[in-house]
Amino acid sequence: MKIRFIGVGSQFAGQDLYQSNMVITAASGKRLLVDCGGDARYSLADCGMRPHDLDAVYISHLHADHIGGMEWLALSTYFAREPRRLQLFGEQFLLEKLWNNSLRGGLECLQTKCTTLADYFDCHAVAEGEPFQWEGIRFIMVKMKHIVGAACNHDSYGLLIDSGAPISRSVFISTDAIFQPELLQESAAQAELIFHDCETSPHKTGVHAHYDELCRLPAAIRQKIWLYHYQANPGYLPREDGFQGFVVKGQEFSFKA
Repeated sequence: MKIRFIGVGSQFAGQDLYQSNMVITAASGKRLLVDCGGDARYSLADCGMRPHDLDAVYISHLHADHIGGMEWLALSTYFAREPRRLQLFGEQFLLEKLWNNSLRGGLECLQTKCTTLADYFDCHAVAEGEPFQWEGIRFIMVKMKHIVGAACNHDSYGLLIDSGAPISRSVFISTDAIFQPELLQESAAQAELIFHDCETSPHKTGVHAHYDELCRLPAAIRQKIWLYHYQANPGYLPREDGFQGFVVKGQEFSFKA
């Protein structure tokens, strides 16, 4: 299994970072895109990939830097010379909202046909707390608090991934989350490597774990963490603070037996 970060930046990242989306390549060679932000058409192309090179997509939550490219992806595969439906994985109620709140306006009316999400994707709605399998890899969705407020809450579903190798090697990806040390301790007990979103701006928004907060984690956890979803010119030295480092755009990680 391989994980390649086609982008490592925040919502407002430029071409030097791109938004934080990644591609998981199974031992079979098939590819799953984790989130599809608004600049995915460019970040994929920069890594030498096009829509027909993908086989599946997973959506963690409904912010534009994670779903803003889904209409483009749906139309690109639907109108391809050899049309195909990518497999689409996500929490069951989140997939309903993905269609009704985000994609329906642009995709429902197609020529003479009234379409649904299932016309574009082979949908796999996963119940919260239930694992799912793809190409011999086991995924467990981890509910992460992202926006917490009196009026509404917005959760993101991180992934605990079992590589499927003969010798199991697990990886945790936070997607987008506020600082949750107890949950990180649980994930660190199961995963040998953690990819955590990390806010690096001087102004702390309260919707992502900030670098200063992550520095409060025990050293044994920090040494497992690669940081991504950061702002340009972060101004920190993560290796000196006990982290693995900042993930670089295009960087790929391999997990073999």
